[in-house]
Formats: sequence, structure tokens, C-alpha cells
Amino acid sequence: MQENLTIARPYAQAAFETAREAGTVAQWDDALQLLGTIVGDAAMRRVIVDPGISRQRLLDLLFDLGGQHFAGAIGNFVKVLVAAHRLDIAPEIAQVYAAHRATQDNVANVEVVSAFPLEPAQAERIGNAMRKRLGKEIRITHTIDQALIGGARVKVGDMVYDASLRGGLNQLTNVFNLK
Repeated sequence: MQENLTIARPYAQAAFETAREAGTVAQWDDALQLLGTIVGDAAMRRVIVDPGISRQRLLDLLFDLGGQHFAGAIGNFVKVLVAAHRLDIAPEIAQVYAAHRATQDNVANVEVVSAFPLEPAQAERIGNAMRKRLGKEIRITHTIDQALIGGARVKVGDMVYDASLRGGLNQLTNVFNLK
């Protein structure tokens, strides 16, 4: 996965610069997210690696699925990925591109994982705390992981704030194992 991110970075950077110059950053983001979703599908992955499917047939399929999202410069970008046999890293390109956009827009993507669904007031408190700490606008995504037992784990980039019961128990276990 890390290797794919390394390969994806220059493609994402080129896409971002192209989109920024054309004033189409949001459209590119939407198109790359869609491409990443299409390529991430297990059935589509089999089509991508199938040597019996020509590059042109693969492009036709992608353009049928992507419709207007893959028009113009974005379509040319898709063609480059197919020609370079780099279509498989489209999800990582979308991820890196989204990070570039978030930096430009002064937005931090905050991932909240909790044992139970967040109440609106809880999500707002987390958003306000992260906004204050980071000095950026916040975009929260939320998932549920019942293995946390209670509490939540908040991830922003490389930083992880673990306020889950499972995390607390793990810390307690480490303390007892040290003595």
C-alpha cells in the first residue's frame, strides 16, 4: 500500500496542478473519487488485469461508467493511467489528490471511530475541539467499531487521539506488563 502511495503522488500532484490552473479542482476531485471507486471494485480489478481485454476496451468501459465525469482533461488523465498500466493505483491517487485539496482549502479530514453512533452534539464537540486545536475547518467522517467497547478514536493525518475504552484497557495492560 505504501508503495502505491509513493507511485500515486506524482500523478496526484500533476492532476492537482492541472485542475488548479483550470479552476476545476472540485470536478477533478469528484472524478478521481469516482475512478477510485470503480477501480476498487473487485469485479473491475479482474477486468483491469485480464490480458484478454484490450486497453481500448478497458477505456471504453471506464468512459461508459464515468460518463461526463471523465470528459476533457480528466479523460486524458484516465487514458494516461491506462497506457502507463497505473490504473490500479487510482484509489491512492484520489486519496493523495484529496489531501492536496484539503490543504489548499485549509480543511482537515477528521476520522472518528466510535463504539456507537455519535449524537449530533458529540460530533459538534469533537469538530469544535479539532477546529480549535488545528486552526482549520473540519470535515468529519464517522465509522462504528463495536470492538472499542466505548468512547472514540479520532484520527487526523498521522495523529491519533484514542479515548476509547479498548485503548484505555490496552494502556492499563501495558502498565501491568512493565512491572
